[in-house]
Amino acid sequence: MALFFVILFWPSTFAQQTYEPPEVTSAGDAWVPYVVVFDGLFVLDVRLSDEGVIERIEPLRDPGYMLGTAKTSVRGWKFQSAAEGGKPKASRLTVVFLYRPPNQGNATPVPPKDFVPVIPSDQSDDGIDYVPVGISSFIYPDYPVNSIAWGSVVVQVTVDSTGEVKDVSFLHRMIGFDGLVLDALKKWRLRAATLRGKPVNSKIVIAFVFQTPPSSE
Repeated sequence: MALFFVILFWPSTFAQQTYEPPEVTSAGDAWVPYVVVFDGLFVLDVRLSDEGVIERIEPLRDPGYMLGTAKTSVRGWKFQSAAEGGKPKASRLTVVFLYRPPNQGNATPVPPKDFVPVIPSDQSDDGIDYVPVGISSFIYPDYPVNSIAWGSVVVQVTVDSTGEVKDVSFLHRMIGFDGLVLDALKKWRLRAATLRGKPVNSKIVIAFVFQTPPSSE
C-alpha cells in the first residue's frame, strides 16, 4: 500500500518541484506620471509564450490615467519563460505598478478604503494551468524627508507556496529609496500562485514609482 501511494502521488509532486516560474531578466526605469495620481495601484496579468514573448497584457486593476504608460514600460522589459521538467512553456506573470501619490501636508498616502484584493482568474482560455500571484493588501512606501527626487524602484519578488516573501531582487534601483521599498514590502500581503490548483513558489514584479513632490511656493 505504501509503495502504491508513492507511485500514485510522486509524479504530481515532482512536476511542481521542477516548475520554474516566468521572470523578468531586465527592466529599466518606469515612466513617471505627468499628472498627479492619487490611487496608483495598477495590476497587470502578462501572458507569455514559451519563448518569453509577451502575447497579451490584461489589466486586473486599473484606476485610470496610467494604464497605457504601465503597458509601455512592460513592453520594454525582457522576460524568461516558465519551464517544467526543463522544457519552456507558456505562462502568466503578475506585474504591479504602484504610483505613489504626493504627500498632502504631513499625511502619508494610504490605500483606498474600498480596496478589493486583486486575484488573477483561474479560468484560462489558452490552456495555461498556472495562476500567478495575487495582491491581498498593500501600502505605499515612505518618501525621504526633504527630497525632491523622482523615479522608480523595480523589484522582482520571490513568493513561496504560503504567500510569504522569500527574496527581493532589484531590477532598477534609486539611491535613497531602495530601503523604503523593502520596508513597505514587509507589510504587503500576497496570495501564492498555483499550478494545476496546487500552491507553488513563484515571482511577481513590482515597480514603485515616486512622483515629484508638489512645490511649496
